[in-house]
This record gives sequence, C-alpha cells and structure tokens, in this order.
Amino acid sequence: MYAFKFLGEFYLIAPVLILYYTANGLNSTQIFTIQAAFHLSVLLLEVPSGYLADVIGRRKTLIVAGIFMPLGLAVYTIGRSFPVFVLAELTLAVSISMRSGCDSALIYDSLRQLGRQGEYKHIEGRAVLFTRTGTALSSVAGGLLATVFLRLPFLLNAFSTVFMLPLALAMVEPEREKCPGKDPLRDILRICRFCLSQAQLRPLVLFSGLLMACQLAGVWAYFLHYRELGIGVAWFGILFAVFQLAGAWGGSRSHRFCERFGTKLPLFLALLSPFFFIGLGLFPSPWLLFLVPANAFLWNLAYPVLMERLNHAAGSDVRATVLSVAAMAGSVTFVIISPLFGRLVDAFSLSAAFVALGGFFLLAGVPLLVSMLRHWQEG
Repeated sequence: MYAFKFLGEFYLIAPVLILYYTANGLNSTQIFTIQAAFHLSVLLLEVPSGYLADVIGRRKTLIVAGIFMPLGLAVYTIGRSFPVFVLAELTLAVSISMRSGCDSALIYDSLRQLGRQGEYKHIEGRAVLFTRTGTALSSVAGGLLATVFLRLPFLLNAFSTVFMLPLALAMVEPEREKCPGKDPLRDILRICRFCLSQAQLRPLVLFSGLLMACQLAGVWAYFLHYRELGIGVAWFGILFAVFQLAGAWGGSRSHRFCERFGTKLPLFLALLSPFFFIGLGLFPSPWLLFLVPANAFLWNLAYPVLMERLNHAAGSDVRATVLSVAAMAGSVTFVIISPLFGRLVDAFSLSAAFVALGGFFLLAGVPLLVSMLRHWQEG
C-alpha cells in the first residue's frame, strides 16, 4: 500500500502543469475550469466508487485505479487543446475516485483484523509521508525534465504509473462485513443522508472537505504566484518538493503530536491556513514564500486525525462509502470555488483571489470546527 500510494502521488507533471497549459494558449479561467471539471467528475464518481469498494472489495477497486491512471497521463502526452486536457482529467478522475477512501478503508480494516486499530493514525501518517515524499521527489525531477522538453515529464509519468497495477494485484483483501449491494442507489442515498444528518459526523465530513478544497485551490494558485514573482521554471519543482516534504513531515508527526498535545490542537492549527492565504495576497513577496510549506504542514498534521475519527464513526460494511462522502464534500466545494478563483484572477488580480479564498475558508471553517468540538466526546 505504501508503494501504491507513493506511485499514485508521483506526479512528474505537477510542477509544470500550469506552464503546460499556458504554453498551449490557455488562460486562467480555462485552467481552473479544467480542474473544476476534474473535481466535478470525481464528485459524480466519488460515492459510487466508495460503494463499489464496499460491495466488490477494496482490492478490485484499486486495480481499476491502477488501470486508469496511466491512461489519463497518456492522453495528456498527446494533448494540445482545452478539450483534450479536459478528457485527460476525466480519465484521471476515474483513477482518483477509485482510490479515494478505498485505500484508507483497506488499511483500517486490515489493522482491525490484526487487532491493531490503535495504530491507524500512525500508519495513516506514515502513508502520508510516503505519498508526499513521492510528490516531492517527482516535483524536483519534473521541473528539471521540463527544462529539456516540456512534454517529457508527461511521457515518463505515464510510464511510472503503469507499476500501480501489479501492486494492486498483490494486495490482500481483509475479512470484513460486506455491503450486500442489492439496491445501490437507495444504499448510497441512505449513507449520504446518514453522514449529513448525524450531528457528530456532519461537521467532520464538511470540515475535511473544506480543508481539501481550499488546499487544492491553493496548490494551483501557488504556481501562478511563483510566476508573478518571476521565479524560473526549474525552481517550480524544487518549491513544490519543499511544499510536499513539509506535508510529509506534518503527516508523519501527527501521531506523536497528538500524543503530546491532544487530538484537537491540529484542527485549531489548520485554521491558520486562511490567514496564510490572506498574507500571500496582501503582501506578494518572496520573503513570505515560507507560508506555502507551512500550509502543507498544518493540513497534513490534521489529516490523520480527521481520517481516524471518520473511520471510527463508520461500520466496516460502509466505511469506504463514508470516506468517499467526505471526499465528495471537498469536490463539491472545489467545483464551486475553483472557477470563481480563476475568474477573480482574470478580472482583478491573484492577490484579490488569495484574500477571497482566505476569507471564505475562515468564514466556513470556524463554525464547522465549533460544531465538531461540541460533539467531540460523543464520538
């Protein structure tokens, strides 16, 4: 699973994707529309894919993810226009949605079968370390490869993800109670209603979705920020690697941090992120670039805490679906804010868009965190 997650986040294309778009004549609105199309696809597939994992098994669902990942990257290698890039993202969306929640559910159920549920936060944090390290290494390599040939990172990335399929085939499905799957639509609606009607579960789902959406918008905005500051393309990969390594450090330290300071503090610290966005918007300076990796550290520090509480709240027969509902909340939010963010950039400035993103994050995040803590002991 560690190797699978490493390759799944080994994105050689990430540091040069914005440049790849602009080199092919796309503007900011089109760029963020492409990402919104991706997340809209993930949104439509998110919960059905989690339900599929609960019915047919997590291993089989991850096998599907291992097939579609290299296909999507292969489409990118031949792409030169907005419609083809949308097609590539739609193909990648199938892979991402099949992995979303499924991998964490497989980890949790495997540990439960071994009688080691207490190690989940530690294992999930270590998985974050592997995924972020994979992205960090690929970021440096991708930026350097792009200086040779802009399409080269896409070609090599399509090749590297081919190895996800044999890794998925090698996994073992843990014993668990399975969802019968007799009435899929009714089951999915029932689970969604359960997630959004339970007072102790609803803020967890919405808060994790909010963090995911705002951080994703931030990731793409950072590259526009680097370009406005006049930073060269070779540095894009290095800066993105620092961002990912900071996230890896946050995820790997989450378990120890919670043992020392409690599980609530990482969630409070996550609410520093909107102030970082506002700072980047109001003071666009290279001296504030340290706020970018600081954001990654805080989000990944909170991520294992949220995932552990979501896993505890769900039964083994619907666990992947519940985790997918949380991810779906992030996709819904991103689909809404991403095109608006791009529009603000084109109509006003990147600084104004950063400030607006931070304000939205703060206004939505504070009430959700208060609601979550109100029911903290009940979980």
